[in-house]
Formats: sequence, structure tokens, C-alpha cells
Amino acid sequence: MKYTFSCADIGMNCGFEIINAGSEEELLEMLKTHAKMEHGITSIPPELIDKIKKAIRKSGKYSFSCEDIGMNCGFEIIGASSEDELLQQLSIHARMSHKMNNIPQDTINAIKQKIKVS
Repeated sequence: MKYTFSCADIGMNCGFEIINAGSEEELLEMLKTHAKMEHGITSIPPELIDKIKKAIRKSGKYSFSCEDIGMNCGFEIIGASSEDELLQQLSIHARMSHKMNNIPQDTINAIKQKIKVS
């Protein structure tokens, strides 16, 4: 999984962004250096760290199999570009193959726990 962040995502207008960091920790270390050098911030306050963490975007290939939640229909999604794309595709499958107009929230929660990202 890769991690991406832009200062603009938290309202800073400097144009700085980090794309495809190998971990959240790596991204935060790079961001600390940027904050010090460009914004004069020597210590990032906890509330700003929380705001940054909420704005970090994860990228990778998302996959899911109905079998992972006990539905043995053989359906799986491999290589979706985001969790949202995967859930949209899964919603179509649920409607067409399982006659579910809406996926119950507890099922969505179970699905989200089983989504794999590579």
C-alpha cells in the first residue's frame, strides 16, 4: 500500500505533496521535515497530526471475495483502484446476484474488514 498527502488537503496553500510513501510513518517523517523547513513548525501539535492522518490517502489495488464473508457465490473483485470503487462494484453484484437493494450496515462493516489492499 502507498500513502499520499497534500498540504492543500488541510487548507495549506503551499503546493507541497507526498506521493506513494511506503508507510504512514515514512510520510509523517517527510512531512515533519517539510513543516519545519517551509512553514517554520518545529513541533506538529497533536490536533494537527490528527487532521493530517485523516487527510492521508491510501492507494493500491483493492480486492475482495464474497467467500470472505461466507457467501459462496464465487464472486470476487481484484484490482479496484479504491475502496469506494470496490464497494460500488460490489453493490451492483449484490443487487444483481443476491437481490439486495441495499447492503445492511453490519455486512458493509464485515466487508470493509475483509478488503485486501496490495
